[in-house]
Parts: sequence; C-alpha cells; structure tokens
Amino acid sequence: MSRFPRWAIPAFAIPAIAYFVGIAADNGDLKVAVKVFPVLVLALVVWLDKPPTRFKRLVVVGLVFGAGGDLLLELGYFVPGLLSFLVGHLFYITALLTKSRRLAPVLAIPFAIWAVGLPWLLSDGAGEFLVPIAFYAVVLCSAMWRAGALLGTEFPRSAAMALFVGFITFGFSDSLIAINRFSDTDISSWARWVIMTTYWTAQVLIAWGALNSDRQDETIASSSESAEIS
Repeated sequence: MSRFPRWAIPAFAIPAIAYFVGIAADNGDLKVAVKVFPVLVLALVVWLDKPPTRFKRLVVVGLVFGAGGDLLLELGYFVPGLLSFLVGHLFYITALLTKSRRLAPVLAIPFAIWAVGLPWLLSDGAGEFLVPIAFYAVVLCSAMWRAGALLGTEFPRSAAMALFVGFITFGFSDSLIAINRFSDTDISSWARWVIMTTYWTAQVLIAWGALNSDRQDETIASSSESAEIS
C-alpha cells in the first residue's frame, strides 16, 4: 500500500492551514498566495510515485488543472476557473476509462439525476452562467459515475473506493460552491470552510487512489466475490 511521503504532509498542511487563516482574517492576498500549493503537492507526489503509469500521469494532469481552477476562482474568474476544473475532470475521466469501460447503467442513474438537478436548482439565480454550470455538472457527474464503475472490477478495492468517495466529495464541494454563489440560500458564513475542507479531502482521496492503482494484491479476485453494480 502506497502512503504519502513524510515531506508531503507538512507541504500540504502548511499552505492549507494558511488558507484557512486567510479566510478567518479575510486576507485575500494570503488566500491567493497559498491556495494552489496543497493540490500541486498532491500532483508532485503522484508524479514521483513508482512505477509511473498512464493512469497516474492522467491524474497528475487533472490535479494540475484543479490547482489552476483554484487560483482562477480565488481571483474571481468564475468561468475560466470552471473551465480549468472541467478540463481536469476530462483527464480524470480518461484515466478512469483506462481502467474500466464497464457501463454500470444502474449506477449512472443517481448521477444523472444530480447532473440535471443541480442546474435546475440554480436556474433562477445562475442567469448567463446556467449553460456552463449545466455542462460542468454533466462532466463532474460523469467522473463520479466512472469512478464508481471501478468497484467490483479487477482494480484494487481500496483504491477504487478512495476514488469513488473522492469524486463524490468533489461533487458535493462543487455543488456547494454553486449553491453559495447562485442560490438565495444564505450559507456564506460557513460555506467556504466546508467547501475547502471537502475539496481538499476529495483531492487527497483521488491522489491516494492513484498511488494505489497498481497494487494488484488488493484486487477483487473475481466479480463473483462481490455484488457488482450493473
């Protein structure tokens, strides 16, 4: 089982804590200065992991685009930030498809509802942003679906679960961003804390899943040993 190297823990935690200090102090310059570093640390960890694989490299690109989206959103560039995250999710989906192309149509149903429901929920307040939000929701929910499709395959069990939970957590975080920005519901007093906590948790789980993606000793030996979602 791969673990994060010791140096990665403080390298991730220090800028993350600094960002939360920036939230508490309402210090925009501090938040901009440190926000990209936690996810870039994760990207570096996955990049350096041995053996190098196509799956890991694609996840690294997804993480880097996520870091770019972090910075753009913090600077107030919503659509470019959304686009950066969208491209990152396309790389994540490509990585997931290299491991399994199983359709899992039943699993797709709740994520299809999510992809339709989020733009519908925001339709009154999103205005000109509704179309990019809807397109992003489809891509985001596709990533969740494809991560779930790894469960019950020959992909390592713990890595598959980490990726699945990670992408669902990512979806929750991004949905909360949209609700906080475009809904009439007033959640601004606590939303940023929850958004960043869940977002970084999601990226940690995705990186951990990538690190353990080639640990074949943890694979499910056969599909008959688990209840396959189909």
